Amino acid sequence: MFEAHRNKIAAGALTAVVLVLLTIDAGAEVGDAAPGSSPRAAARATQAATGGMIATVGAWVTGVGGAAEVSDEEQLRAELDRTREENARLIGVLQENARLRALVGFKKEHPEFEVVPARVVSRDTTPFFRVASIKVEFDGEVLEKMPVVVSGGVVGQVHQVDANGYADVIMLSDPRSRIDALSQRNRAHGLVQGLGHERDYLAKVAYLSEKDEVREGDVMVTSGLGGVFPRDLIIGTVSAVAKDERGLFQEVELSPAVDLSRVEEVFIITNAGRTLE
Repeated sequence: MFEAHRNKIAAGALTAVVLVLLTIDAGAEVGDAAPGSSPRAAARATQAATGGMIATVGAWVTGVGGAAEVSDEEQLRAELDRTREENARLIGVLQENARLRALVGFKKEHPEFEVVPARVVSRDTTPFFRVASIKVEFDGEVLEKMPVVVSGGVVGQVHQVDANGYADVIMLSDPRSRIDALSQRNRAHGLVQGLGHERDYLAKVAYLSEKDEVREGDVMVTSGLGGVFPRDLIIGTVSAVAKDERGLFQEVELSPAVDLSRVEEVFIITNAGRTLE
């Protein structure tokens, strides 16, 4: 659009220059030359003036076009930034809706559970601790050791609760975490403990004897023992199996079913103790 306007302006300006030249030429033919000057000198003066006028018009047109291009570019950049912001907000809303639908689906699949929703507000990931701080969204009695879950499986358990609706959750990859577990495939019994790695959220399954047939890909679920977690909640998948040095037990590594680095909304099961009775 600006290119078309610039072309029109240039054409008009050049037309004006031509008219001026015709006028000058006509005046030179009719009038007398200045005293002491030759026709050739007058022609050179006319050419110099003409060149100066054309250069001036060209510079002016270029300046107008350049300013228009800069303005157009700034406008496009502003529109692009606005579009990116709107897309980011839309993606965030869609992702949140998907997470909330999954949580609602969990509630429908487990009507026996009384749950309180909460939102993750921070994480503490050190070589010794894997703790998430959560904000309880609705009124509800939240106590220590209550299970914390999402639709995909176990996150951890409540560790501390304050009077302002916040709580700390020990995630299953925390070295202090202990979850009694069974292999979903053959019901081999073990204890899931966090490894506390700095760069991942892995856990291990302890106390699996060498006779227990456990292999990579096995899904470990809660056993219902221990008085904390209801039975058959997914904990994770066996990612590596090896014998320990003494040969009495197996060294079994577990990848949590839930991506603990990306959890944003959780459920606290408030009646887990009653479901175990």
